[in-house]
Amino acid sequence: MKTLREISTAIRRRETPFYAFLYRLAKGISSLSMPTIRPVHAFLYRERLTRLSLWHNFWRIVYYEPLFKSQCVRVGRGFTMHYAGNGTATVFGDLQIYLGDNVTMFDNTGLAGLKVFDKPELHVGDNTYLGPLVRIMVGKKITIGSHCLITSRIVTDNPGHSMRDTMRRITASGGLPAEEDIRPVHIGDFCFLPLDTVVYPGVRVGDGVVARIGTHISRDVPPFCHVAGNPMRIVRKVDIPEQIREMVGDERYEAYLQAHANLDEEL
Repeated sequence: MKTLREISTAIRRRETPFYAFLYRLAKGISSLSMPTIRPVHAFLYRERLTRLSLWHNFWRIVYYEPLFKSQCVRVGRGFTMHYAGNGTATVFGDLQIYLGDNVTMFDNTGLAGLKVFDKPELHVGDNTYLGPLVRIMVGKKITIGSHCLITSRIVTDNPGHSMRDTMRRITASGGLPAEEDIRPVHIGDFCFLPLDTVVYPGVRVGDGVVARIGTHISRDVPPFCHVAGNPMRIVRKVDIPEQIREMVGDERYEAYLQAHANLDEEL
């Protein structure tokens, strides 16, 4: 007697007229489709979205957000963690997390603090959005400003492993970078770093910088510039809104204008 696997193979091969009939029958069943009753199915679609939203928001409010907040030093007002399927953001190591007001992030965000320095710090400013699958690895200190949109693949102040000492990478130290390999990162206010951007150790990204998808920011960037590529290049200047003056003050606003003037020769 044939096993189920052998029968399944015989049907797929249509070895006999009977098996060919079973094959056509199975194909017919698999292609069945129920007619759409637009008002009914449109209502059911919205009902499903509403039900899932209520369910996810219930667990976000009473469980997942409190879990994450318990791992932070400070969380400002209006914090929101959006649902992407993982429950809550993951925090590795003794990372000191300081979040401003109205910070938004996703539950599949990964934040890691290394053991090279005691209590590495991550600071995120007010009204900043950390998109899905952002990875931030902190050896000493990373600062992200206010009013930013960050969906970078990784933001790091360290190379992850020693770049100079082969033996350090393969011995009991666990391959951690040396202290001199760790250089703090600063991302200014009003920045937009989209999908697959990478921010390298020691970089200072000026206020208002906009990057193209996939940009590797491996050197300092003046304020209000559009950058792209790997290696990174400055593509053009970004307009500086007059309304920003009220937010940052005259001195800082004039510094933006001076930085743009200095860029004229480079561009």
